[in-house]
Amino acid sequence: MKTKHLLFTLLLCFSFSGAKAQFYSASTNVIGLATTNINAELSMTLNRTWSLHVPVQYNPFVFSENRRFQNLTVMPGVRYWLRETYAGSFFGMYAIASRYHVGNIWDDYRYDGKAFGAGLSYGKAYTLSPRWNFEWEIGAGVVWADYEKFACKKCGVRLGKENGVYFIPTKVAASLIYLF
Repeated sequence: MKTKHLLFTLLLCFSFSGAKAQFYSASTNVIGLATTNINAELSMTLNRTWSLHVPVQYNPFVFSENRRFQNLTVMPGVRYWLRETYAGSFFGMYAIASRYHVGNIWDDYRYDGKAFGAGLSYGKAYTLSPRWNFEWEIGAGVVWADYEKFACKKCGVRLGKENGVYFIPTKVAASLIYLF
């Protein structure tokens, strides 16, 4: 029991000792907002060249003719900054977890399922002021999707259950960032 308390105390001390040097940000992807995806990303620096990012997006909307791109997606990851965190170019690595319901957008089918995967990205941040940045990022990844396919857009006739591994674009962002 004493060992657990000692380990907890040491962990707590180490986590607070670096708190002064930590740098945080909150952002939103403007492209995502334009496509009705409500989104936010929280991030923090890990050191001078690495940062941790947790973007979340949600789209609950159904549009005319039963068009939908409903999803709840989380893509936690890390970035390696070539200069220093939140300045200049970066490379990113991230995981993907998504629950989606998409229909009447690309074809006459509806897809209801989940996806998991990983991706790589490249982007660049531009300083607008001491507290504001603008950033763009593009990425692609490998995703395993497990979904049900429906023939009718409204009536729900199920055609079957499918799954597969896909190499797809996974990230397109133009973000406005507030730095803490």
